[in-house]
Amino acid sequence: MTGHVELVSPPFAGHLHPMLGIGAELVRRGVPVRVVSTGSARAEIEAAGLPAVALESADDRVIAAIVDPPERIGANPVRLHRQFRGTLGVLATISEELDRRYREELPAIVVADFTLPVAGMAARRHGARWFTAMPSPAAIGSVDGTPAYFGGWSPPRGLSGRARDAAGRGAARAFKRGVFAMNAARLRALGFSGAFRPDGTEQVYSPDTVLGLGLAELELQRTWPPAMRFVGPVRYTPPGRPGAWGAPASSDREPHASSPDAAAPRRPRVLVSCGTHLAGTKAELLETAELVAELLPGVHLEMTLGGTRANGGGDLTRVRLLEYADYGELGGYDAVVHHGGAGIVHAALAAGLPAVVVPIDYDQPDLAARLVHHGLAERLSPAELRGASGAARLAAAIERALVPAEARRGALERFRLASGEHDGAAGAADLIEEAWVSGAGVGDESGGVRR
Repeated sequence: MTGHVELVSPPFAGHLHPMLGIGAELVRRGVPVRVVSTGSARAEIEAAGLPAVALESADDRVIAAIVDPPERIGANPVRLHRQFRGTLGVLATISEELDRRYREELPAIVVADFTLPVAGMAARRHGARWFTAMPSPAAIGSVDGTPAYFGGWSPPRGLSGRARDAAGRGAARAFKRGVFAMNAARLRALGFSGAFRPDGTEQVYSPDTVLGLGLAELELQRTWPPAMRFVGPVRYTPPGRPGAWGAPASSDREPHASSPDAAAPRRPRVLVSCGTHLAGTKAELLETAELVAELLPGVHLEMTLGGTRANGGGDLTRVRLLEYADYGELGGYDAVVHHGGAGIVHAALAAGLPAVVVPIDYDQPDLAARLVHHGLAERLSPAELRGASGAARLAAAIERALVPAEARRGALERFRLASGEHDGAAGAADLIEEAWVSGAGVGDESGGVRR
């Protein structure tokens, strides 16, 4: 087979890191790979041992302003549409750049993160295969089941719940059709003829193969598009993290002064994570964590800043600050407080860690709903964690997490075992390698639904 596999991703960890894990596995098998992202991702891509291609048309500052706005987006239709219109401008320049590149050298397969469907459309225009990488399958719309992006709905209980779900699905589809109608000229220029295909599947996802980078067992009951293939989560952190580039691995660092020494009784370790976005929310959570540490002197709290340097990093009075947390090292913790991002969700499940989930935006409330539904975590809202009363609420939730009930221990063990059975990088590489070796051309648009 000639032609490389091109992995196209935004620079954000929750999107980029799974791609790097897949790329590393493909290279191990001898499949030629290139990773396309913005300039800010180059260091991480190259640290993973993969060739990096920086998009000249993508301005990291513009992209950061779109995905990390000062206000929560949630399900607010005005804010969603405003964000979408900002995204369209970025996608148009990326589409033009990829068209130029693909005219000169066409990949065999383009694996595009679900936030960059224009890469897939460009691939199909030039005759390459398009795979969508979906780190958060909950985001995909469906013809049945509980819809996402309504604040994290749980499965229905009775007729009223089913009516709620039906109304939500209808509202979501109407919103997507409305957004397309208001931006039809710009979307058609990018290759989209409508929000949906004749079979009801969304045009922003590949009709060929959608790589579900999560656990099917975690999802709520629903019908999936026929292209959907659950391969499992990709738990990958590029070399050089946690900490600044070139810093020693966490196990090689000097022990923290406030950490218990070898002779002292071991204190439970709890990680607090708020992801790589939403700096303002991190600052609020950090203040709460300091108050929690006062309430729980017998617990060692560590908080990852996700690349946001607060007070220069380092330590506060009682909380150990990490610039990044290596998801592969979560086994050293006894519980985790996290924001419900796909990466930390699956890393915590793989480690069998009890969790307190504090979802903030995007798909996080829906992932939180799934964790609660399966008995894997306790959910709190950011609004519940403000001030002294919020700190007391979080401290109590952490204490419950450190001594989980039998039902929760059983659920955590089931999902720990399920996580061990699924290697998303290998599963995705299997499908990509098979397509690369076969050399099959662009798939058709035929549809249907697969349960």
